[in-house]
This record gives sequence, structure tokens and C-alpha cells, in this order.
Amino acid sequence: MKPSRFLPCGVAVLVAITLIAGCSRGPSEEEIAQAQFEEQLAQLQTQYEGLQQRRAELAAAEATLAEIEAIKERDRTDEQKAELETLPATIEELTVARDASFDAAQGALADFLNVALNDFPEDPATVAGLNIYADEAILIAEDTVLKAGDYKKATDQLGSAVSYYESLSIPVYPTLAEKLAEFEGFRFITQERFDLVKKDMTMDEVKEIVGVPYYQNIQVDEKRGVETWLYRKEDGGAAAIYFKSKTGKVYGSKWDAVKTKVVTD
Repeated sequence: MKPSRFLPCGVAVLVAITLIAGCSRGPSEEEIAQAQFEEQLAQLQTQYEGLQQRRAELAAAEATLAEIEAIKERDRTDEQKAELETLPATIEELTVARDASFDAAQGALADFLNVALNDFPEDPATVAGLNIYADEAILIAEDTVLKAGDYKKATDQLGSAVSYYESLSIPVYPTLAEKLAEFEGFRFITQERFDLVKKDMTMDEVKEIVGVPYYQNIQVDEKRGVETWLYRKEDGGAAAIYFKSKTGKVYGSKWDAVKTKVVTD
């Protein structure tokens, strides 16, 4: 029979205390910070989803209003007439709700990225937050193009978003990279795209092919009933596309409408 082995009393007590202490140890400061960071992302995502919902509701109401207004008054149903009276107030309310949701989401995004970029640069949650920032940058850039045709400003806006990914040495959000490449391609007109513009195309069809004209390069001749869109070429000068103001359709175009100025001695 093997002799029994006993730990000295003092050692046994020490081991017990150590085990109890190990079991009762709470989370570390790093673990607490990580949990708070992930919760911050969850709250941001919830607010951003709310913003997207407000945007969708507003867009749907505006689309309904536009559809009803496009119908001749005599052809509108009683239901459409009733909607026409209430929709403007509804749209105003939805706009206020959208703006409030936007402000809240932007504040949450700024707070999140401040923590993410400084304290958790390699965390997957940081990438998720950056992607939300990129989606917002894309919306702003698209609005810049739609309202002013300013592709340079739009690419600068998107470039700022790209720089965050590059600073962390992580892959750029694909949607952001694609939009940046698209807008860079529209900064200058090319012969290939110019040749795709045909007579009787609408203004929207032209925009799809050669882009939105820069707002200062739109010329309207009311006496002749002509609207001219000028598009800069990368090597200088500009091409022109001419529309009949009455129909809004192309009636002509000229590649060398504005020739490159040659400076001579």
C-alpha cells in the first residue's frame, strides 16, 4: 500500500485562495474596452439602419407625388386628388425626421471612428464603421455630381474616404473604389463616349453616356431656343452637345467646339 501524500496546511490554504481568486477575477480593462467598442458599433448600425429607413420613406413619398403630378388633373382619381393634398405636409414631416436621423447617425459615426482609428485600427469593427462612412461619402459625391456636375470635387470627396483605408493598410471598400473609378472616368470627355451621343437623345440619355455637365458650362440661348453643354477634354479645349430647349433633345454636337489655345512667341 502506497503511503498517502498530504500538502502542508499552509500550502493547501494558499492553493485554495489562489483558485478562488482566479475564479472571481473580473474582465480586464482591455476586455471591457473591447466590449464597449463593439456595443458602440451596434448602436451606430442601428442608427444608420434607421436613417436608411427614413430616406426610403421620404423617397417613396416624393416618387408618389411626382407620379400623381405627372397625371393630367382631369384624369386623376379621387384617391390621387386626396393624396395630392396631404403629401406635401407628409413630405415635410418625413424630411424633418430624415434630417434628425442623419444628424444622430453622423454624430454616432464621428464618435465611433474617433475611437476606432485611434484605439482599434486593426479590429474588424473598425472596417464595418469605415464602410458606413464610405457609403455616406458616396451619397455626398453623387449629390455633388447631380447638382453641379463637379466630378473633380466628387473625386476629392471619395479620395478622402479612400485615404482612411490606405492609412490602415487595409483593402478599400469595393463599392467606394468602383464609384471613384467611375467619377474619375467622367472628369474629361473622350472621343469614344462623344461618338455615342446621337441626334434626338434626351438630356438624361446624354448624361448616362458622357456625364453631368459642369454647371458653369451650361449655356442657354433663349432667343434661339438652344441649350449647349460643354465638356472639357483632357488635353484642353471642349466638346459641345446642342439641345433644342423646347424638346430637350439633341440636335447637334461638335468635338472641337472650344479649341486648345496655342501660345506662340
